[in-house]
Amino acid sequence: MTFAVIGAGNTGQAIASYLSLKGEKVKLYSRDPLKANKISQHGLELKGMYSAKLSIEATSLMEEVIEDAEFVIITTTSFGHKQVFNKLKPLLKDNQTIAIFPGYWGAMECKEILGDLLEEKNITVAETSAMPFVSKADNAGSVFINKIKKNVLISSIPTSKNASISNKFLETFPQLITAKNIFESSLNNSNVVVHTPITLFNASRIDSSEEFQFYGQGVSPLTVSYIEKLDHERIMLANLLQVETQDILSIFNEFYGTDYSSLYEALPGLFPVGTAPTTLNHRYIKEDIPFGLVPISELGKKVGIETPYTDSIIRTASLFMNTDYREEGVNFKDWTKDEILSVGGQTQQI
Repeated sequence: MTFAVIGAGNTGQAIASYLSLKGEKVKLYSRDPLKANKISQHGLELKGMYSAKLSIEATSLMEEVIEDAEFVIITTTSFGHKQVFNKLKPLLKDNQTIAIFPGYWGAMECKEILGDLLEEKNITVAETSAMPFVSKADNAGSVFINKIKKNVLISSIPTSKNASISNKFLETFPQLITAKNIFESSLNNSNVVVHTPITLFNASRIDSSEEFQFYGQGVSPLTVSYIEKLDHERIMLANLLQVETQDILSIFNEFYGTDYSSLYEALPGLFPVGTAPTTLNHRYIKEDIPFGLVPISELGKKVGIETPYTDSIIRTASLFMNTDYREEGVNFKDWTKDEILSVGGQTQQI
């Protein structure tokens, strides 16, 4: 199998290293030619759950990465998805698979941009509910995979040719399990109800660049209570759309094989080390709100579910950061209630 990995950040370097370790042919795309050249010349050292020094072919030319790829894995932040999809569109070949790690509704955006090409070239578009690893690249040649998640959901966009994720891909990533549809994968994204409340409730510390442990010192009982209320709204929406889900604590315990009895214990217990952001211009705000919380709020409006806690976070952050996250985000403007309920109730064969 041949893989293209788009994005050379933490996840991209971890995925490329993992695939290389498994003996797969992989090319890594970075928009930074200096980073690409450095990785190509010196390779990557994989540490943590795995240990290996790996030779990785990297380039800043997307066409070189895509040309022979059977599978294209996109690991960029969600606010970079549209740009990547537009660059990919003229380069795609017949029968390729695009997998977005993690989705943040990226499969839906990809379908909108590719349009008829999805059917014409028999392109499979898929997304996951989370990253398969907890990883960190130091940008000095080392990639640390600290945890390997279990039971990460993956779904694909159905087409008239019934495009689906191949068994070869699933065998390469045993962390993945199939979901019914993109509502199930995106509504099971655990990041969106956790990152933003902790960030906003520690805004003054972050804005002053105070160093503290994000989960170990940034979490309080009231913060966790708000996270649980956000999560309840996500679960209500999922239930109405016939999407299988669990509360955030159960998702974490399933990901990591733990049995924490409370979210207040689980967050610092699972992530004891992890420095908080030093700026509010961070993906915990500019990704998790427009591509995580906004879709929950907007879907709730379409189907008649009130989401006051979600709405409050969106409004507060938008005013605080002088940015209209609701307008920037995935807002389902062109979807009707019947279309949403139809997709939510549709079982998808993978």
